[in-house]
Amino acid sequence: MTNPESTRAADTSRSCRVMILSDAIPNRNGVGTYYHDLMEHLRDHLGHVEMIPARANCVFKKNRVWIPLPGDNSQHLYIPNVLPILRQVQEVKPDLLIAPTLGPFALLARWISMRHRIPLVFGYHTSLNKLASLYWHGHFGDLTSWYLKRSSRVMFRRASAVIVNTDAMHEEALELGAKNAHIMGTTIARPIVDTPVVPYGGEVRRILFAGRLAKEKRVHTLVDAAREHPELEFRIAGEGPLRCTLTKEGATCGNVELLGWLDRESLLQEIDRADLVVLPSQHESFGSIALEVMARERLMLVSNQCGILRWPSLADGLCVIGEHETVSDAIRRLRSQNPEELQTIARKAREATRDMNENTMRQWMDLFETIRQRVA
Repeated sequence: MTNPESTRAADTSRSCRVMILSDAIPNRNGVGTYYHDLMEHLRDHLGHVEMIPARANCVFKKNRVWIPLPGDNSQHLYIPNVLPILRQVQEVKPDLLIAPTLGPFALLARWISMRHRIPLVFGYHTSLNKLASLYWHGHFGDLTSWYLKRSSRVMFRRASAVIVNTDAMHEEALELGAKNAHIMGTTIARPIVDTPVVPYGGEVRRILFAGRLAKEKRVHTLVDAAREHPELEFRIAGEGPLRCTLTKEGATCGNVELLGWLDRESLLQEIDRADLVVLPSQHESFGSIALEVMARERLMLVSNQCGILRWPSLADGLCVIGEHETVSDAIRRLRSQNPEELQTIARKAREATRDMNENTMRQWMDLFETIRQRVA
């Protein structure tokens, strides 16, 4: 017999209209990727879902006017083209707004939420304390840290819910004044889930890094490892402020290739060709690339600073760089293991990501239903 409560909840969800105003560029960084993939999955469950991405909806678009982020000129803040966005809001009449991260589009989402009494969900996915200590120092660093925390508190006061990826980010959000912070899992892009998996052979010969070429990612450790393992192939995919430095360093090794930024299809092909993907970050709030690699049944090697390790359901499918290990040491250790053992880890990884994908969708749908009931 059908549960009437479940039926009513499903009917309510099907009529829900969601709009995402995003300062993060889709598929360019972790936050942009997270909400782009989420949107694709939500379309199966909601009445309407659409994203207003920053770069495609900014003023002076033809002249490419933006504000570079201090410490990383490869990332930019775009100023919203307000009137067309407001017309789109009037047309869609969303029941709920999502602001994935801090920025001008998030502040616009907050204003629209207040003006039209639309519930707002705000994403808090990056540790402001650790970000500020990495990029900004002295008085400017103190001022930047104060501004970021102040802006977060402004968003928290309006948000019906705050989304974080780990318990550490949950604690930080609560300390800054978030009232309804929710630890949420991560969905996986449809092509990664739906494309048949190429079985992993148990070897460690081709090694990949994929992500922003930035200080906190410690990408240089891949070049160091390449020097110590000339028999292996190292490939580095991504763009960022360290691109020129890595190009020069990589040129001194005959086994390092920089691929530049890859679209989703090309990245999927690189993951499938790799035996091992490395994320040696000094700080990583979650590490979405790790989940994608695990879903493709490949070995994923992460530093002990990656937030994905805080999810017990995923831990058995991850390899971890030891506290006193270098990336090179960890690769050497994995190569010494039995291939069947490595294949078992990769299979566990794939199974765990499928479960997380399903659980995450249930979490989001439950959250939407709770918010709608609260404002009804």
